[in-house]
Amino acid sequence: MSTAAPVESGLLTCPACGTALGPYGLDAANEAACPKCHVRLRGQLFRAWWTPPASVPTEKSAPAMEGEAVCFFHPTNRAALPCDSCGRFLCTVCDMPVGSRHLCPVCLSKGMGKEKLIEIIPRRFLWGRAAFLIGLVPLCGFFIFLWPILFASGGVTVILALIGWGRPGSLVRGKQRWASIFGILFGLLQIGISVGFFYFIAYVSSHNK
Repeated sequence: MSTAAPVESGLLTCPACGTALGPYGLDAANEAACPKCHVRLRGQLFRAWWTPPASVPTEKSAPAMEGEAVCFFHPTNRAALPCDSCGRFLCTVCDMPVGSRHLCPVCLSKGMGKEKLIEIIPRRFLWGRAAFLIGLVPLCGFFIFLWPILFASGGVTVILALIGWGRPGSLVRGKQRWASIFGILFGLLQIGISVGFFYFIAYVSSHNK
């Protein structure tokens, strides 16, 4: 008999035809045949397959004694710590750790709305970095010959840099104000080049008449 651990019949199926295999349907040491299509099978079942999941203990809080601080949401439970956002006393059941902070359920739900908590924000749009790139790229190479659009791109660059100046910065590197500063400079340079080309063409045209 196979040394594989028994499993409930029907939990394992043949990968070729889908027929339910028996309690010893797979074995790493010996091949077995599917009872319907006779495909040769060999495999290994990890212990987690037939081990029932352990029951998860429910979180309990100590009852409050006379004179002790109590939880805001559960007046019979002893307070363990305050909420780092609103200051309400919380028991261990109501404590919602988020990063290095401990929040109550109300503050956590607010932090998952429009004004998200910093700890749960996966990424941010970096306005200053976008202004830096949009300001720099048109000034490189053949983009300089597209001078009519430099006025528009320069204006967009300055606007993005000004917006990024007051917006939160990178989650890792902070605000990086240098990107907004260079974005403004590059944007003004683009506008200056565009205006300069316009006046140059107008000057040449007026003298050729």
